Amino acid sequence: MIKMPKMKIFISALAALTLACAPCAGAETAETSPIVEIDYIEDAALAKLLIAAGEENPQIAAAKQRTEAARAKVEAAAARLGPDVFAGLGGLWQEDGVTLTPNVSLGAMTLPASVNVIGSNTYAAAIGLSQVIYAGGSLTAQKEAERLALGAAQAQELRTGQAVENSVRRAYYALRAAQAKARVAREALTLAKEHLARAEKLFKAGVVAKNDVLRGGVAVSEAELSLIRAQSAEANALTALRRAVGTELIKAELEAPDIFAQKLFDGGGDSELAKILPRLPGGDRTAQAFDSRAELKVYALLSKQAEKLARAAQGRTLPQILGAAGYVAADDSFFPGEGEAVAAIGMYWNLYDGGEMRAKTREAKAKAKELLFQLEDMKNAVRMEVVQAEQNLASARSRLEVALRQTEQAREDYRIAVRRYEENVGTALEESDSRVALVNALSETAAALYDIKTAEADLIYAVGK
Repeated sequence: MIKMPKMKIFISALAALTLACAPCAGAETAETSPIVEIDYIEDAALAKLLIAAGEENPQIAAAKQRTEAARAKVEAAAARLGPDVFAGLGGLWQEDGVTLTPNVSLGAMTLPASVNVIGSNTYAAAIGLSQVIYAGGSLTAQKEAERLALGAAQAQELRTGQAVENSVRRAYYALRAAQAKARVAREALTLAKEHLARAEKLFKAGVVAKNDVLRGGVAVSEAELSLIRAQSAEANALTALRRAVGTELIKAELEAPDIFAQKLFDGGGDSELAKILPRLPGGDRTAQAFDSRAELKVYALLSKQAEKLARAAQGRTLPQILGAAGYVAADDSFFPGEGEAVAAIGMYWNLYDGGEMRAKTREAKAKAKELLFQLEDMKNAVRMEVVQAEQNLASARSRLEVALRQTEQAREDYRIAVRRYEENVGTALEESDSRVALVNALSETAAALYDIKTAEADLIYAVGK
């Protein structure tokens, strides 16, 4: 009887995983289950990758800078509501005995100041403040619009972080799947070499023909090619993970099997396997997505911002009242001495601008309505993403159950085929076919497991967590 300790442990662990998935599937279909917090249990390597991505990924860094720029715009809009303090100093050179009436700037206003020129050099200085008294509500509306834009930028930053996190999870599970398939390929090469050794032994004993040995050599070569392809896929997956994280990886932490592969290859009880599977949010996931998805908040905030911009544009068609006060001095010394206090109030009303402000108001209102329609379309997209993620998860779990049964059957078929070949009642072709079927079943089992992990990550991302 052939000895396959690693393969037997692998298969028994896969069979145990079926029972571990059963309670998870039941929880998924319970529509009336209460909403629970997501308890996403990570292995140490993935947890470190997520931390590294949060600190080093350039997409997240760029999103933070966009938020900072939006915050600066809010501060600038708020500053326009407060007074402006100014100071100025000027000089004038002209013929003696001329009376000048220079203009003195008081913030946004300009006042005349009569100066009797005694010498050829005349200097003027002013200090004061100006304040917008009434602007038709445009400044307040502009500030509120920038505040809403800041909220949208913060929501986009949050979603960017979630998107990066989901990309890291997907790339990580793709790497782990590639590693598992590479491990299966190495096991397949070992089985092929064992078959070749049996065929050579039986050929030397005169029991089988030379073509059995040749066929065994071909099988070893095919297994070697499969291993090369699996190792290449593993290397490509590692590169994709590096791109998703956005920084260099510590390869040593990724070479050891992760917690899921460890349970599969080294064995584990049902309860242990159940612990490493994350708990998904229960209840109406679509409704949760509507409440949590940052994109929906972005559209809602930008729509309100457009309304405020329309209000700001409309306010600029109303009178603009400005007040100013200051102290003005002018004489022939470089730093003028005695001066006088001045105050002014003025109004500006653009009675006709060719319809520019009205057009901008209509533009902003149309933009607000457009964003509301986009919000409704985004809700449809969110609903579709949640449903697809749920379907992908259910499909992956079903595939795993089938793959586990297939693996168990293939294992037994391979055991029988090996025994029949050793007793010269079976053919090498039968053993080869059963070995290929077993290897395919193992590969499909590994793929289905990590497809479950990927689908779980996608579902959590679709819900907006």
